[in-house]
Amino acid sequence: MRLKTIATFLLLQSFIITLMAGPVNIIPYPAKLSKKWGHFTIRPSTRLIIDGNNQEVRRLAHFFTAKLKTAGGPEISIVEKNKTKPGRFDLQFTLESPPTGLGKEGYELTIRRKSLILRASSGNGLFYGIITLFQLLPPEIEGNATAGLSKWTIPCLHITDFPRFPYRGLHLDVSRHFFPVEFIKEYIDLLSYYKMNTFHWHLTDDQGWRLEIKKYPLLTQIGSIRKGTQVAKSDQTDNTPYGGFYTQEQVRDVVRYAAERYITIIPEIEMPGHAVAALTAYPQYSCSGGPFELRTTWGVSDDVFCPGKDSTFLFIRDILKEVMDLFPSVYIHIGGDEVPKSRWIKCPRCQERIRAEGLKNEQELQSYFVRRIEKFLTENGRKLIGWDEILEGGIAAEATVMSWRGTEGGIEAARQGHDVVMTPGAYCYLDHYQADPSYEPLAIGGFTNLKKVYSYEPVPSELTPEQSGHILGAQGNLWTEYMEKGDHVLYMAYPRAIALAEVDWSPAKSRKWDNFVTRLESSFKRLDLKKVNYCKSLYDVNITTQYSEKHRAMEIAMGSDWKGVDIRYTTDNSEPGLNSPVYKKPFRPGKTTLVKAAVFQKKTRKGRTNERQVLVHKAYGAPVELLQPYSPKYPGKGLLTITDGLNGALSFRAGEWQGFEGNDFEAVIDLKVPTQVNTITATFMKNIYSWIFLPLRVEYFISNDGKVFEQVGSIDCPAVKEPGVEIRPFSQSIGNKTTRFIKIKAQNNKICPPWHEAAGQPCWLFVDEVIVE
Repeated sequence: MRLKTIATFLLLQSFIITLMAGPVNIIPYPAKLSKKWGHFTIRPSTRLIIDGNNQEVRRLAHFFTAKLKTAGGPEISIVEKNKTKPGRFDLQFTLESPPTGLGKEGYELTIRRKSLILRASSGNGLFYGIITLFQLLPPEIEGNATAGLSKWTIPCLHITDFPRFPYRGLHLDVSRHFFPVEFIKEYIDLLSYYKMNTFHWHLTDDQGWRLEIKKYPLLTQIGSIRKGTQVAKSDQTDNTPYGGFYTQEQVRDVVRYAAERYITIIPEIEMPGHAVAALTAYPQYSCSGGPFELRTTWGVSDDVFCPGKDSTFLFIRDILKEVMDLFPSVYIHIGGDEVPKSRWIKCPRCQERIRAEGLKNEQELQSYFVRRIEKFLTENGRKLIGWDEILEGGIAAEATVMSWRGTEGGIEAARQGHDVVMTPGAYCYLDHYQADPSYEPLAIGGFTNLKKVYSYEPVPSELTPEQSGHILGAQGNLWTEYMEKGDHVLYMAYPRAIALAEVDWSPAKSRKWDNFVTRLESSFKRLDLKKVNYCKSLYDVNITTQYSEKHRAMEIAMGSDWKGVDIRYTTDNSEPGLNSPVYKKPFRPGKTTLVKAAVFQKKTRKGRTNERQVLVHKAYGAPVELLQPYSPKYPGKGLLTITDGLNGALSFRAGEWQGFEGNDFEAVIDLKVPTQVNTITATFMKNIYSWIFLPLRVEYFISNDGKVFEQVGSIDCPAVKEPGVEIRPFSQSIGNKTTRFIKIKAQNNKICPPWHEAAGQPCWLFVDEVIVE
């Protein structure tokens, strides 16, 4: 009898759990959420009750009902509260009696089986509550009437939600490549869907001026059109004129569109550097007087605005007057990054300005420039924001810093009492590769995958609680050198922008990677219905090697960032399928092996096939002694890097390359026993844009005792000027000699050569697999 009672209780408990709300796939995850029993169903008889005489609430109500109708849901009526009483199965949107402490962007959502009430203190909060409702409805809400869904249910729950940070942004560079208004609106729609509230619009740079300024028409007549565009990562251009700009009428339309979705647009007008497009149109505001041409390649130009001329500031003030007339944002972004000082050093007017203002050097001249612009903006009721270089030479009094070169700039600014938006390249540059470059479209470089973005903590641990209050939030950046089309932009942004949205909104303690991934899969269905081209690298398999202490040998290991799935693989060059073995534990290859693997969920294949060749050679897994240290910035796999059986990918930040900054590479490999060797191959990378050069010389030595070495060959490699990324093997035949120890020395260039944009700065030597055959 007792067992029967227990069984009945367990059955009842299971039934109750089933009736309660299932998985809640909201992104960003709410601040507070509790599940309730059952579901609320939107029916043809359902009404939407709103506050009377509030046009903002009425507009948002129409936003909700129109989307529901487009998706094929019930066509529900909107009724003012003062004309009726809420009935069974009605929805209510209200700005009355909001919960305390939620702020302007917070909301409370109470969903019961027979009622749904959304409360907020402002239209912002009401809008975010509606976005949450869209995510609680079936994914078909993002489609059209052809989906054929007959039941529109929402799980019963109670949400009290508000953002962690007031600034939640995404950036887009439209100078390197231009994108039409229709795409900009799509970009804004996606920002708002994940509760971001700021669009940073990078409108000017050396490669194009994209904003109509009526007082200076040449900015778009001349400054918006370049003669050609760099082809991939080469020194070639396509010689095809490229241009485009936004009229002021178009900008006003986009600003209105964004405001309806509670997105603030911050315009960026680059100064004093990245100004070649402006100077091509109006060269008199440079130090030399020109003439200039828009850059057809990427990188940084020495030609910048001349702060020695008062006319330069009048020119910029006129431009900013029109910018402020178009954009109501509190912030105006002035760039301020990557400003070469070579023109100022040689400019008599700039040197006179330094003397007249009592400045110490050109760094303080840049600070003078920024302070003058800030004073003008402040007089017009605006605030200046700029990249972290505006700290150099002394920061303007009220400036806000956007910290991109790591976190140091943000930490320093916050300690000085300045507000900060964190956007460090290692976590927030969404133009970096997000998966193995072998499978990805061309990118600028780097490696910042979805999990790394999600792991980001915007508040540096070095700050005190008071200083931490200056961290406004985080922003993702998309620089478009290698993104010609909108689909490519979205592929690079999503889903990483979704991860950053949760970093910005949700409480830090509630962020759990595995839970996020579960919710993200539901979001993928919605992105599919929105026809968004997004990256599916979440489903990739990481194929690597590791050293087994137990077996004292290298093993092949595989993993996925997505738990609860099977990894199926092959080693015979066939495609993985349902009949392929499931990976369970690392295994040892007996020979060079091509491994192919894919993720499967409930017998359904997800994502693409990943493959990796594991090179089994005479030094595979052999111990290594480094005679000169590698940089801690690029440790690779430590001492296993050059004998792990894996060639590095095109992205040097993927964790497979070992970097030496200013140092030579010198390593000794112990083959453990005397071994007959015919060929030694060392692999190096060239990526001139990232200051990575091939070695000037590679020398090869052998020894039987590890003490006395005999040189058996060398290869010289003159410095290469050609841009682009190259992985080059340096192979030396030594004629079947027997040896136990192999030493390789590779000579670093030490500093970037005179023709390089970073001439005189320490450069890098990157090395990976050493193959011994």
